[in-house]
Amino acid sequence: MRQRSWFAALHPPTDHRWGIILAGGNGKRLQHFIKARFGEYRPKQYCALIGSRSMLRHTIDRVSPLFSTDHLMTTVNAGHLSWAFGDLQDRLPETVVIQPMNRETGPGILLPLLHVHHADPHAIVGLFPADHFILQEELYRAYVSKAFEAVSDDPNRIVTLGVAPTSLQFGYGWIETGDRCITDGIHLVKRFWEKPNAQLTQYLHDKGCLWNTMTIVGTTENFLHLFKEHMSDVFAPAQRIIQSLGTIFESDVAEDVFTSLPSVNFSHGLLEKIPDRLSVLRIRGVYWNDWGDEQRILSDIDSLEQPEYPSSEERGRIIAE
Repeated sequence: MRQRSWFAALHPPTDHRWGIILAGGNGKRLQHFIKARFGEYRPKQYCALIGSRSMLRHTIDRVSPLFSTDHLMTTVNAGHLSWAFGDLQDRLPETVVIQPMNRETGPGILLPLLHVHHADPHAIVGLFPADHFILQEELYRAYVSKAFEAVSDDPNRIVTLGVAPTSLQFGYGWIETGDRCITDGIHLVKRFWEKPNAQLTQYLHDKGCLWNTMTIVGTTENFLHLFKEHMSDVFAPAQRIIQSLGTIFESDVAEDVFTSLPSVNFSHGLLEKIPDRLSVLRIRGVYWNDWGDEQRILSDIDSLEQPEYPSSEERGRIIAE
C-alpha cells in the first residue's frame, strides 16, 4: 500500500466535496470483548460484528455514493495495515493516509485534513468515524448532503449531525442547540460537551439535548484555522508535514512528527471551545449508535435479531451483509 506522495499531482479537482473515514483508533475499551468474540484482538473497526463486513467496510460502502472515488480518504494506523488491507484493496492507494501511530483524535483528524487541503485548498470535507452503527443509510446520506450544502453556503460554519438520544447513555458527546435556526433543521449550537459525568449527562438528557454523531462537515481551510488557534501544540509541529507533502520524505517526516506529538482529543481540544462556530443538523428517522461499548453492541445485535426491528427488509439487509 503506497503512501500518498504524488496525490497533489493528480488532475486539478473540479468537485470540492471530500470525505475522510477515520479508522486509526486502537479500540482499547473493547479489546477483551473482541478477543472473547473472535479469539484474537483486533481494533473493532476491522471486525464483522454483524453480518460479514467489517465496520470499516460498512462505513466505506455507506458513504462512497457521496464522493468521487479519489475524493474519499481513509486514515489507518500503520500498525493496523495487516487488518486493514482486505477492506482497502479496492481503494485507490493515494486515498489511504497512513497514520504513523495513535495520538488520539486531534492529530488523527489533522493529518488527513492536511493531505486533502494540499490536494484541494477549496475542499469541503466530511468526517466519518469507522466504528459507528447506522441504519437507514440512504436517508443518512441525504442529511450529510444537506450539511455539505450548508457549508457551501457559509464556509465559516462547521456543521455536525446530531441525533436525539434513544435512552439515557453515558460516554457520548452532547450538543445543546441554540434558539436560532439558521435554515430548515440546522440550528446554532449553544454549548458542546464531550463525555460529561453522570450527573451532567442526566441533566442534558432531560433537557432534550442531542448526541453528537461525529459526522462533521466543514472546509479544510476553516478546520486548519481552528486547529492553529485552539490546538497549536499539535498544529505547529505539523507544519513540517505540510512542507513534506508531495515529496519522497513525507512518510518519514510524518513518523518523526507523530513521535513527539501530544495525544489530544478532537472534541475536548477543539469542539468544546468553538460552540459559536458550530451548527447542528438534527437527523430524524435514522438509527445511529457509537459502538464503543460492549453493552451497546450486544443490545443492537439483539434488537436486529427481532423480526420486527427495524423492519424485515432492513433487518435482512444488515444481517446478510
